[in-house]
Amino acid sequence: MGKTVERVRGRVSPAILDKVNRLFRNDDAGVWVELLQNARRAGATTAQVHIEELKGDCKVSVTDDGSGIGNFQSLLTLGDSEWNAELSALEDPAGMGFFSLCHSEVEVHSGHRRAIVTPEVFLGRHDAEVVDVAENVPGTTVRVTRPSSKAHLIAELERVAEFCPLTVTVDERALSRHEFLEGAEYREWIDGVEIGIAPAFRWGWNWPDANWNFHGARIRRPVACPDGWLTRDNHGRLVRAQLHVRFDVRNTSAVKLQLPDRRAIVEDDFFRSFQKRALTAVYRFFASQERHVLAFTNWSEARDLGITLPEAAPLLTTWHATPRDEFLDQIFGEPQTELVRDASKVLLVDDDIADPHTLEAALHSGASIEGTLYQEHAPFAGYSWYDEMPRLSQTSVIIDGATGAEWKQAGRQRPQRIEIEAVIRQHGRPESKLSLPALIHVDSEAINEPTFTAVAGSPWDDNELPEPFPVVDFLMWSTFSASDAFGECDSWETQREQYQDAIERIVNEYFLGPRAALLLLLRGAIPWEAHDYLDQLGVSEIRLTRGQTRLAWDVTIRDRDSRPSGDFDSYLVADVNTGYLEETDLPLLKRSDCPTRFAVTDDGAGTLHWVSEDDQVFREEMEQAAQFGLSERFRLIMNRLRTAKIPYVRFDGNGGEIEGMERSEA
Repeated sequence: MGKTVERVRGRVSPAILDKVNRLFRNDDAGVWVELLQNARRAGATTAQVHIEELKGDCKVSVTDDGSGIGNFQSLLTLGDSEWNAELSALEDPAGMGFFSLCHSEVEVHSGHRRAIVTPEVFLGRHDAEVVDVAENVPGTTVRVTRPSSKAHLIAELERVAEFCPLTVTVDERALSRHEFLEGAEYREWIDGVEIGIAPAFRWGWNWPDANWNFHGARIRRPVACPDGWLTRDNHGRLVRAQLHVRFDVRNTSAVKLQLPDRRAIVEDDFFRSFQKRALTAVYRFFASQERHVLAFTNWSEARDLGITLPEAAPLLTTWHATPRDEFLDQIFGEPQTELVRDASKVLLVDDDIADPHTLEAALHSGASIEGTLYQEHAPFAGYSWYDEMPRLSQTSVIIDGATGAEWKQAGRQRPQRIEIEAVIRQHGRPESKLSLPALIHVDSEAINEPTFTAVAGSPWDDNELPEPFPVVDFLMWSTFSASDAFGECDSWETQREQYQDAIERIVNEYFLGPRAALLLLLRGAIPWEAHDYLDQLGVSEIRLTRGQTRLAWDVTIRDRDSRPSGDFDSYLVADVNTGYLEETDLPLLKRSDCPTRFAVTDDGAGTLHWVSEDDQVFREEMEQAAQFGLSERFRLIMNRLRTAKIPYVRFDGNGGEIEGMERSEA
């Protein structure tokens, strides 16, 4: 018994006409595209558009100077067209575009013939009559009513007409036309498509870019463009710039568009081959340049495509540890991207080295490394010049001979020595180690926790020594990170200010002791709202007296008339001329952390100090004064005041004399 063979093939059901009103989106841009494309294919050079506003709608009329319509039936034969052979070969017209108007009643007038096409005619349910009329239209006029405002219709038409080869006028006003690839650094023709390569194009450019132009109809279909173009900015500096590719399609038989409305590209074998040839053209552009900074993988890809390129230029960025919060400024200088002139002086720094903030602090407080530090740039791996560069690939912190973790666990006092052990590796050479002295170590992993230690006797402990850098700024830079979790946090500025206040208190206590930290807190304790009252009352002194419990303090004030408010006792104040002090004392007295100082007078010209009655407290204060750098004459005066039972002293350039004591040179 023989086998029965069934044969099938594709065909179109007449029922498709009943669904034709679902093939097109019926948007204004799509309608303009089809009307202008048909005019262009008919050989038109101009299209005159008139828009008349009606109640809620607009009546649109488009008249072109093309060859006109020979066969009206061709407009309504879905999937067929009667364009000439040359145009059919170049553009592969689908015979569907006129159906984009199927939601409206359309009047078509060409020569002495006119037809009214209703939605029912488009759907194949009714016939349209083509009638002879006296009026002659040399080309074609299409009239259609659109449910849009005139402003919106004009805006959509301007976008479609900008890169269309027709001259389009609206109510006798010519719309702007531009060249799609203007601004390109490089152009090349591939299979009827002109490609342009540029960092930005002059007209209609935005991101994401609709980078394909089909006679005014634009489609977004990105094609990969390697990052590696080297150019100069407005200041003449070499910078890396991202390139983009545009495609101006003249021959659409090669690159096929998705039907029926041509809003996407068909991803067939030809298009995949075209993409490869376009990428080859991009590499030809790079080959025409003096230098490039392509990744090694791109360089290898170009070689595989038959394009020989030199190795990338050594464009590197200087190394700096990254602020913990991206919105904080660098405190040791901004990274600079530059073309390296002498590769022998480069030391690359691995991205993942430990304790980067401690390392940079060390390099800005006495430690040094031969060469200039640059960030590693992994995309360059594979180039001979890059692979031969030495790399700082590992760091560890040693504190008094112990690792940072061991030292922290032991809970020791201030260390005498902090070192950073760095490992340097270079291809073809044995690894080497460096030991770099550091003054301060901060835990780079401790976010919003200023976990740090500094060597004993650091510059921050001695006010006579210059600071290598502000330690508060350093700790902010290395540990602060604002939070925006769930949108419930304070603003970035508020979080930064609060954290900086905490850092200042911690730093003052760590380096200057609890008294300095307390003074800092008290000076900032008066709210802004209280200052109006202080000014109004002329308050010159606020006194805190411990109450019955730890948290209870009595507050008394003295106003401008020295009238006591509350139980405010009177105290003797010695008025001493600063001429009795050493010259080195004067700047120290003006510092807010000066021992015994509690206020300034005369806009900072004078300073007020207390003289404690308690033997132990006074002895500790004089020891602190000596450590702070205040002279023996200062301590002698304070001792004489204590003997005289004078609890306060004001040092001022216009102050009084001390009987039996000679002035110094100050």
